[in-house]
Amino acid sequence: MDQLTERYKIARLIARKVSGTLTGEEVAALEEWIEASGEHREEMIRIEKRLKEDVRRGRELDADAEWKAFQQRLPRKSSIRWLWYSAAAVVVGACVVVGALQLRDTKVPMQLVQSVENNIKEYKARLILDDGRAVNITDTTSQIIAVSEGASVTTSGSGLKYEMKKDSLASPARVKYNTLIVPRGGEYELLLSDGTRVWMNSESKLVYPVHFSGDFREVQMEGEVCFKVAKNERQPFIVKTQGISVEVLGTFFNVEAYPTDEVITTTLVEGRVNVSNGKQECVMSPNQQVIADGGQLVVREVDAAEVVRWIEGVCYFSETSLEDIMDKLARWYDVEIFFANASAKEAHFSLEIERYDNIAAVLSKIEKTGRVKFKINGRTVIVEE
Repeated sequence: MDQLTERYKIARLIARKVSGTLTGEEVAALEEWIEASGEHREEMIRIEKRLKEDVRRGRELDADAEWKAFQQRLPRKSSIRWLWYSAAAVVVGACVVVGALQLRDTKVPMQLVQSVENNIKEYKARLILDDGRAVNITDTTSQIIAVSEGASVTTSGSGLKYEMKKDSLASPARVKYNTLIVPRGGEYELLLSDGTRVWMNSESKLVYPVHFSGDFREVQMEGEVCFKVAKNERQPFIVKTQGISVEVLGTFFNVEAYPTDEVITTTLVEGRVNVSNGKQECVMSPNQQVIADGGQLVVREVDAAEVVRWIEGVCYFSETSLEDIMDKLARWYDVEIFFANASAKEAHFSLEIERYDNIAAVLSKIEKTGRVKFKINGRTVIVEE
């Protein structure tokens, strides 16, 4: 096998790895190639990154046409260095073809289409005011609510906006708190009175003051919430959840802390934050993730932009267990998950999904790997091997 043909083959394996469709034999072949040299490992990282970018943009290529065109461009006398460089270009094309077709051009099984309703973009939440009043917010909700003296909140289909009157900026005698609850199947945005922007994922809750006063701006949360904090060096912003405290001055970060999860994850996109569990502290830099597991804070490097893409309606799973993927889908689409065989929970997949795809299309992408099948009974998804 000549060098270019081999690299074209490896490109396809990398694409299949990204789409989660590698067989056991292919996994072994790819790992053997990666371990052969540090150059191979670096090249795989570059190709994976390019593939994700191209698939995300929806780029589609004709693999055979790309390969033939490349062969026609080959000079009769080529240096090894030129061959490696040019092959890399075709490798990217091959990856895009395989990845894009496997992740996007998916035919949805009829039984799934007939069994599941379309999931269109829904914004829904429940606002509980300090005095106990509750406002259910739907796509068509649009109103102005007086939440305290001198403060009001405007509700719309996509979010809440808090505003303070200029003549009422003095600290109130008593801090008043509101609670925003986003149920399963929903999501919501919130603009706090200090200008901090908040994105709330499904099955999440945020407790926050109508007006920030004192030395700190403190909120409490559970679920998954992304914050873009308005900078104020004199008044740090603090997020508290299940014994974990995240302190910032002004930055962009994500916290995932569902009560049913064993760990709490904080991911920093930009700025600096300090994460504490009362015994240990960790100052984070961009593209770092802190995992609070029991009494330990563990730091790892991540692509933070990928982690927060859910606020744009996209989620990327990289070598993620089927159990974790289905947990996320259950919250997104408000369905129940039942594993007919517990061993299926440990299968790992890599795929990118759009939040508002019909759930049938999402399940079909996973089914195409040939490693798992789904049945749907009402709002229950049954996972079979």
